[in-house]
Amino acid sequence: MGEDQQESAALGRVAGEVAASGEGNTGSGEANYTGVIDSFQLPSADSEHYRIDIGGSGPTDFETELFVTTPGWLVLRDGARFAGEFVRSPQSPPPSVTAEVVFNTAMSGYQEVISDPSYYGQMVCFTTAQLGNYGVTQADFQSGRVWVAAVLAPRYTVRVSNFAAERSLAAVLEMAGVPLFVNFDARRLVRHLRDVGAIPGRLTTEDPESALAEVRDAVGTEGRNLVDQVSTASSYTIAPLGVSGGSTPGLLAPGRLVVIDYGVKRAMLASLRGPWEIVVVNASIGVSQIRALAPSAVFLSNGPGDPEALADKVATIAALLGEVPIAGICLGHQLLALALGASTFKLKFGHHGSNHPVARLADNSVAITAQNHNYAVDEESLGDLETEVVITHRNLFDGVVEGFRCPELRALSLQYHPEAAPGPLEERTYMATQIAGLIANGGGRHA
Repeated sequence: MGEDQQESAALGRVAGEVAASGEGNTGSGEANYTGVIDSFQLPSADSEHYRIDIGGSGPTDFETELFVTTPGWLVLRDGARFAGEFVRSPQSPPPSVTAEVVFNTAMSGYQEVISDPSYYGQMVCFTTAQLGNYGVTQADFQSGRVWVAAVLAPRYTVRVSNFAAERSLAAVLEMAGVPLFVNFDARRLVRHLRDVGAIPGRLTTEDPESALAEVRDAVGTEGRNLVDQVSTASSYTIAPLGVSGGSTPGLLAPGRLVVIDYGVKRAMLASLRGPWEIVVVNASIGVSQIRALAPSAVFLSNGPGDPEALADKVATIAALLGEVPIAGICLGHQLLALALGASTFKLKFGHHGSNHPVARLADNSVAITAQNHNYAVDEESLGDLETEVVITHRNLFDGVVEGFRCPELRALSLQYHPEAAPGPLEERTYMATQIAGLIANGGGRHA
């Protein structure tokens, strides 16, 4: 049996044994399957869904790249302004951009951040001291394009020091038409955003007073459906991890996991792989279409924007509750809460980084997690529901609900990104093992 087959068989066997024994649930109702998957099995980076044209043919291209800097401004809606410089090629003047401004505290992983669809509609300020030093590789992209509106950084390194790099960050951003703004007071910007919250800003080379007039009436992500612009246009399938022929006592039967793509990342799909086929579908899919796929479980992915602007998506989830196991991450976590009848709210400056401690309440363990969201579930509204909801995870920075479970409806969710990309990998197998438990303890009625 190959490595993939052993991994998949282990996942199915553990879930089957737990279902047969009635074990695997803690006092909080949270399933506990550990040691089930030990490695990622990434969907191919050559797939049209993840491949981006970055040009060039290898490190030798860096020798011919020439970038200059042009003075410019970042002007926020409240009038705060920051002088800096755009990094660009001599042939391309920097574009002006207006978008909501957020900051990310990860020390590395800029390539995964810029290709994360959850950042659509936002420009990202990286707090790490230096950006660009390890370049860009095709394999690390999380989707098929750059999604951020702009990249802000204290400093940018022109020289790439990475044998595997295929292009520089500046070159890839320029190809995507995304401005790179550097050499400004990033510390002052972050402190300001922590005080006033995430607000729109305008990047420009024009006079700052003119920029302020442009951004005065700009809106952030509130009330905006940004999902329909990032979701896959067509469904696609990812094969199950191989299982050897013949029947194995206690082995979870292969099934189908339907992933509703609100802006799913490649690493998230990798973290979900198991003895089931994965079918990735558009965010606007209807209830009858999901039922026709006969899912063993449904997964609600990450994505951008305000969850309360997605009433049609919430209605679809609500119609499936109790009918098929449902799990969600990030935006999916928020949409599941809304489908149950709870509410969400916008955080002041969001959670964006790879160093957020989250407590798993069942065993009082703490994980350092990757986070990327501006909205959160209102804990008080969860307590007002007729259906029992058990809070399973909590953010140790600000107490925000990071996970909950609804045993009666076979539903669970996480606010953080267990698959990381970028971030620590200690939680990368958590969601797959939880889904295995949901399937083993009931599965989908349409399977």
